[in-house]
Amino acid sequence: MSKFSPGSTTTIGNYLLAKLKEAGVNHIFGIPGDYVINFFSEIEKSDIETIVPCTEQGAAFAADAYSRLNGIGALCVTYCVGGLNTINAVAGAYAEKAPLIVISGAPGLCEYDSDYLLHHSVRDHDSQLNIFKEVTVSQTRLSDPHNAAFEIDRVIKDCIESKRPVYIELPRDMVHENCLVPQPRHEVKCASNLAVLEEALAESIELIQAAGNPVIIGGVEIRRYGLEQEFTGLLEKSGYPYVTTILGKSIIDESHPQFAGVYMGKLGDENVQELIENCDCTVILGALMTDTNLGTAQLDISKTIYATADQLCIKHHYYKGINLKEYITKLSDLLTDYKKDVNISRPEVENYTPQNNAPITITRFFDRLNRFIPEGSTVICDVGDSLFGSIDLEIPKDSCYLGPAYYTSMGYAVPAALGAQVARPEARPIVIVGDGAFQMICQELSTIAAQGLNPIIFVLNNKGYTTQRYLKDGSYNDINNWDYHRLIEVFGAGKGFEVNTEGDFEETLALVMDNKDSFSLINLNFDRYDRSKTLDRLTSHFKRKV
Repeated sequence: MSKFSPGSTTTIGNYLLAKLKEAGVNHIFGIPGDYVINFFSEIEKSDIETIVPCTEQGAAFAADAYSRLNGIGALCVTYCVGGLNTINAVAGAYAEKAPLIVISGAPGLCEYDSDYLLHHSVRDHDSQLNIFKEVTVSQTRLSDPHNAAFEIDRVIKDCIESKRPVYIELPRDMVHENCLVPQPRHEVKCASNLAVLEEALAESIELIQAAGNPVIIGGVEIRRYGLEQEFTGLLEKSGYPYVTTILGKSIIDESHPQFAGVYMGKLGDENVQELIENCDCTVILGALMTDTNLGTAQLDISKTIYATADQLCIKHHYYKGINLKEYITKLSDLLTDYKKDVNISRPEVENYTPQNNAPITITRFFDRLNRFIPEGSTVICDVGDSLFGSIDLEIPKDSCYLGPAYYTSMGYAVPAALGAQVARPEARPIVIVGDGAFQMICQELSTIAAQGLNPIIFVLNNKGYTTQRYLKDGSYNDINNWDYHRLIEVFGAGKGFEVNTEGDFEETLALVMDNKDSFSLINLNFDRYDRSKTLDRLTSHFKRKV
């Protein structure tokens, strides 16, 4: 419910804040600057909290993670020097469908006609706006008080519906300009074309009915569009086994009896690959068609149903105007008549007995972590073996998994821990990050400390970029080794630990669980060529393309 009456007036800044709050934004991540400082002052007066990270990219990664858990997030920065620092993170949000609202200050309209070059400008006044057009689905510059409120409503609506970033440019002399509060729009829900939907369902059932062993693949859109309940209903009415893509890992509780694992084609677990590629009907729901998700998949299109928020493909037939939620719900009801009782044989988590004096390895690290992660955690993985070694982690009940599994930008995990715990304070982040990615953005530990958060951060220290070493080795893959566990002295907060052996690791895990008042930073020293089985398969596959 809007706080303003239609036909009344308020300032553009206040209207924007009210609509953000109405959309579900309770925190805004960003760094002020003179072009946006007036708006920051308005945020401070509102009931939305400002979180000020150390870097603009850190703010964007944090807002991205916040949006994935909260359903929508917001980022606020100054013109060009701030905004352009966020482009990489916003691009990742676009690629992986994170609903993020980017707000940037800009020179005042009264300054546009000046003969002087304005500080922070690049080429012309449209430079930043044009750049953001490449990484957002909708953009606006609030330059006209008469339509500013309509434009704010439009781009926020686009963000919510597309689950992708949008861009709002706010000239600094427009923050306090009055605008007219519009009449609320009566939105018509986008229902499927009934005739098209019935034809698609008929073809789907025909394909599934003819199959002896169908399998379901669940993707990230199940979470983005809040379809967990519908997806679970489909599973239980069908009885079919299901897997997820890595980007869709933990879309529902992984203890579900029909869960068979994470599918990555040739890059993933051989048993999961065999299950998918030997089935006679694959139902793919809400998955992005990417190289890390499905790029090496060996799927027979003539036996495949592929449904996303944007399209529905059954064999070689394309159906337009099908609502994903409606399709899943109606397909579930029809599948009751074709239910199969399938026994899923997943390998149990092996017993782990520490060999106290044995050097810690990547494989043993993940084996032990599988018995460590508490229920109700947020598991956040950065790129490299932090991500690929984690695909076989069993994410516990009431927990969530985040990782930039498609865009694969290094430096995501630490600021993501900030955004994730701000969004869900009760869910303690378990962060897995390589030393290279950590060095890129470790200063956000300062923000984590300032916010009084308590993530557990495992730094996989192999003195460089091990993924790259296996693609093409060279000294350019080596980085300077830090005493990561001693960074707590710099930030004046947290507890640091160094791990060399399995015995060290056992002692450390007990201590970090007891440290609930601050972040824990664990420096795990690995051999520089140590890698997981998944990373071995991945680098062997991609090495042929280098």
